[in-house]
Amino acid sequence: MGRTSRIGKRRIESQCFRPVVIDSNPEFVELCKWMSANRWNAASKDCLKTKPGVFSDTGRGLMAMSNLAPNSLIVRIPKNLLITKANGDWEHYFESNRMTTAECLTFFILISKINGLYSSYYVYLASLHYLSTLSKSFSVGGLCESQEVAVLPKVLRDKIICNQSYVVEKYETLLVIWEKNFGPNLTLESFQWAWYCVNTRAVFYQDSDTFNVDGLENNMALAPYLDMFNHDPHVVVEARFKKNSQCYKIRSSQKIKKHQQVFINYGPHDNQKLFLEYGFITKKNPHNVIEFGINLLFDLFPVHTLRFVPNRIALLKQFCKDGNLFYSEEGFSWNAQIALTLLSRDDSQLSRKGFSILEIIPDKYQIKVFGKKVVDALFLEFTESVNKMSLVSGNTTSSFWVAKTLVKDILNVLSACVLDAE
Repeated sequence: MGRTSRIGKRRIESQCFRPVVIDSNPEFVELCKWMSANRWNAASKDCLKTKPGVFSDTGRGLMAMSNLAPNSLIVRIPKNLLITKANGDWEHYFESNRMTTAECLTFFILISKINGLYSSYYVYLASLHYLSTLSKSFSVGGLCESQEVAVLPKVLRDKIICNQSYVVEKYETLLVIWEKNFGPNLTLESFQWAWYCVNTRAVFYQDSDTFNVDGLENNMALAPYLDMFNHDPHVVVEARFKKNSQCYKIRSSQKIKKHQQVFINYGPHDNQKLFLEYGFITKKNPHNVIEFGINLLFDLFPVHTLRFVPNRIALLKQFCKDGNLFYSEEGFSWNAQIALTLLSRDDSQLSRKGFSILEIIPDKYQIKVFGKKVVDALFLEFTESVNKMSLVSGNTTSSFWVAKTLVKDILNVLSACVLDAE
C-alpha cells in the first residue's frame, strides 16, 4: 500500500518548465480551509510549509515555500483528519467486521463518489473536501488491457494477470454487499478506480483492536494533503503516527531549498514494484532488480542435458518456492546463486543420504557460466518484448506507456549485465 499515483506519461519527454503552484485551485483551497479549521495548523503552521504544484518530471506534487533545514517537520496531520476504518459506521452496511481496512476505505470512496452517502457527519465533511483532490485515473500495471499484457515479458505479465484477478475477486465480493444496499450500479471500472485510490495513497496506521483483522490490507489510513507527496528512492524520511501527539508526522533528513519539490520515500521498491503498485518508475533507481522464475532454469537447462535426478528437481523447487531469484547491478541474489550452483553439482553428491541444501556453497565460476545463459535469455526476452510492444497500435492505456518505459529501463540494466558476464 502507498501514498499517491503519478498519472499518465509524466511528460518526461517534454521540455522542462518551472513548477506551477496550483494552491489556488478550488479543490485545494477548500481542502486546506477544512483541514485548518480542524487543528491542522494549530501549532506548526503546516499549511505554510508546502503548497501543491505541477512539476515537469512528476506531475502534481508538493513544493517547499521556504528553506527547510535537515530534520525539519515537513507535515503534521492530526488523527482527527485521518480517514480510518474506525471512524466510519461500517456495520450499517456489513453484516460482520471481517472486512479488511482496504475494503472499507474503498467502500467509503465509492459510497461518497457514486451515491453521495455518508456514514457520519465527519465522513461527510471528509468526502466533500477530500474526494475532489483524488486522481481521476491511474497508470498501475493492473489497468493494462489484455492485448497490452500479452506482449510483456513473462515475469511482468504473470504479476499483472495475478493482480487483475485479485482485484476482480475483490470487486465480486464487494458487489454482493453493494447490490444488497444500493442496487446494480457498481461497475468494475468504478471499483478499480476506488481500489487504486486506496492502494496508491494510504499510509501505515495501526488499526484499533476492534477491527483487528490479519492480512496485508490492514493497518492503513487515508491522509488528506499528505498523500500528494511524491516518491524519491534517494531521500531519507521518518514517517509514522506519533501516539504521544496523536499526529501523523513526516520529517526529512535532507536540506530542502525554497521552491524545490519535497519528496518522501515509499520504501526500497524496485521499478517493477513501483509500476505495479503506484503506476510510475524512477530514473536510476538503486533498488532495481530483474526477476526470473525457476521455469526459466528448467527451460535453459533441460533434464536430459544435465541428467537431472528427482532429488535435484525437488531441491530446486523447494529452495525456489519463495522466489527471490533475480539479477541486479550487484550480481545474482543469494537464492539465485544457490540455484545456479545446484545446477552444476554432481548427482551423486545431491543423492547422498543426509544431504542438506545448507551444505551448498556458491561456486563463483559455475555461477558465471550458468548465470551468463540466464542473463542472455532475459536480454533476448526483453528485447523481443520491446519489439512486440512497438507494434501495438490504436489507443493504448497510460499504464502501457509506463510498462514500455519500465521494460526499456530493465533492458538497459540487462545490457550492462551482459557485458559483465562476458
